[in-house]
Amino acid sequence: MKIKRFFLCALAISLPLSFGWSAGPARPVTTNKAPIVLNDMGSFMFGGITKTDEDGDTFHGDHGYAQYYIPTESRRYPVIMWHGGGESGKSWETTADGRDGFWQIFTRAHWPVVIIDQPRRGRAGRTDAVVTASAVPTDHKESMAWNTFRIGPWIPPGKAGVFKNSQFPQDPASVEQFMRWQTPNTGEEPFPDKATRDFMGKTGAQLLHDTGPAVLMTHSFSGQYGWATAMAAPGQVKAIVAFEPGEFAFPDSDAPADIVTKMNFVAKANAPQLVPAGQFTELTRMPVLVILGDNITDKESTIFGVELWRVNKLRAQQFVDTINRHGGHATLINLPDIGIHGNTHFAFADKNNQQIARLVTDYLHQRGWI
Repeated sequence: MKIKRFFLCALAISLPLSFGWSAGPARPVTTNKAPIVLNDMGSFMFGGITKTDEDGDTFHGDHGYAQYYIPTESRRYPVIMWHGGGESGKSWETTADGRDGFWQIFTRAHWPVVIIDQPRRGRAGRTDAVVTASAVPTDHKESMAWNTFRIGPWIPPGKAGVFKNSQFPQDPASVEQFMRWQTPNTGEEPFPDKATRDFMGKTGAQLLHDTGPAVLMTHSFSGQYGWATAMAAPGQVKAIVAFEPGEFAFPDSDAPADIVTKMNFVAKANAPQLVPAGQFTELTRMPVLVILGDNITDKESTIFGVELWRVNKLRAQQFVDTINRHGGHATLINLPDIGIHGNTHFAFADKNNQQIARLVTDYLHQRGWI
């Protein structure tokens, strides 16, 4: 494909892994920015199915959508950015308050960037699967999303709150923009469901066939699809950076201990996804970085979004420990533990997202992986 040819040419230039900013506070919005100079930009569909009916007519659907940006002087591997549940590739673009998102940050720093909409979402919405009204079990209640995204507490009919140390932009215009990022599926995305994970992993592997080897960056619900993609495309995923992955894979020969919670859906959502030990081994062949934000409680809660992340944090530690016990290279960073406070479920779009980007690239660079 055209994109693969451009990657093979553009990535021949290897650049040092240093950014042009400090790791201090996020910079203000400014129009005095260095230009983004590209070799190429474009979009394409990847994966998908083709059906032919008895009359010989066809149906093409269940593919993914990718938009790509290749700087004139590019780093070795592209970064593929995969959105979370109920979101689209917009999550990685301009932030709610108008600052550079990871799309611009990484492209300015000479990373080829590929932003996707997964099958049955956004610009990859064509499917003949059963149409569903909502991408996640929220019944369109934004208070659940607000709590789950850890912006602050919100128990209607009370007003939405914001954590005192929050890095979330709180002006009304930014909140308005952010709440409109959510978008529904056009077909069912059952959860938990092995067939869906396998389908998404196979589709991700087809994307890597088009781009060549890449760094895979996932968020939330797509965390499970990142693990599946790495297992479906041996040698093609050079690193995984998972922002608050919602689910974790474990070898069926080494299942983790149970984590007690009184909320059945939280237990179901955080259940270990057991895979054959031979497949899990693929996750030990690359650096895996799991990043968790702030305001995750250690106490049980009756609020779904609060209890979800309490259990998820414990499961994340089990996942990282399991990879390392099997000879891998996994790291869990709880941002408050290293002095970075106030980040929400969207650390890559929070007010300190430049600092978060530097953290990610420094982690990879210092270990000589990228």
